[in-house]
Amino acid sequence: MRKLDDYLELGVVAMARAAEGGWFGGHYGAALLAGYFMSRDYDLPEHVTDGIERTCESFRLLKPDWFMPLENEEEADPALLEAVIAGLGENVKRLSTSGHGLALGVLALRALRERPDLIQPRIIAGLVTLLKATAVDRPNRYWGIADYGMVTEEDISGVPAYQTPASMAKHTFAELQTVIPNRVIEGQRYFFEGEVTHSITHADALVNLDRFGYADLTQAGIRNHRVQMYLNRQRPDFALADEVKEPAFTSIFSPLYWEKTYRDPHALKLPYAALALLQQLPEEERAEAEKNVCKILTITE
Repeated sequence: MRKLDDYLELGVVAMARAAEGGWFGGHYGAALLAGYFMSRDYDLPEHVTDGIERTCESFRLLKPDWFMPLENEEEADPALLEAVIAGLGENVKRLSTSGHGLALGVLALRALRERPDLIQPRIIAGLVTLLKATAVDRPNRYWGIADYGMVTEEDISGVPAYQTPASMAKHTFAELQTVIPNRVIEGQRYFFEGEVTHSITHADALVNLDRFGYADLTQAGIRNHRVQMYLNRQRPDFALADEVKEPAFTSIFSPLYWEKTYRDPHALKLPYAALALLQQLPEEERAEAEKNVCKILTITE
């Protein structure tokens, strides 16, 4: 029995509890879910499993109240899951918070599908609160765009249309040719690398939604993802001076990556999403795409 065997329950419960303080706190529980599902989906090297647990345990120490085991459990009601689906539906009406409603919500959905005993009123209420929060964002999130909520598919150029999960994955990885660290410009923080990361976690969530049978939500989400790809390209030319040209390693399973303890929950969420999304590519394209993912992992803290 390893610590990560408990991460499904602890992760979804932490996401629900964190929601009272805003949607960002949901990242920490989602990181535990990402680590748990990575261990389930792949035959991980021991050093990767150790790295997952080391970072996840640091998150548990950081937010101990969120990760307390369930007490006074309520009776599960599978019908309550529809409230989570409805929350995901609100998040595909338009792009918001870089697709975090999908990235976080679909991880929780996967967990609840595997553990229907956790479909309890308080857990669902917390997840619904989180999903409502992810549908609201600051309008000037992207460089040079006063209100990105006003940008539609009709407004964008340079990003070919795509309708399938596989074509979405192909376009997502193509954007990793250019990875630029986040930075503050004139008092405003821009997530240049972060937005590219979010395009991967968003795409992976949509692939899973499709796999779970929610084709209508997937198609609406893919249209938003294309808008996101356009917005991610908005950056000043001078930022290119900081571009990550080469990664420090070329495999997501590199010991160089997993020997560290990370502060950023995306340190687990990105490998989880990228590993799954890579499966959407032809095998001959995966090595180059994985190498480019490692550009982001190289600068993850």
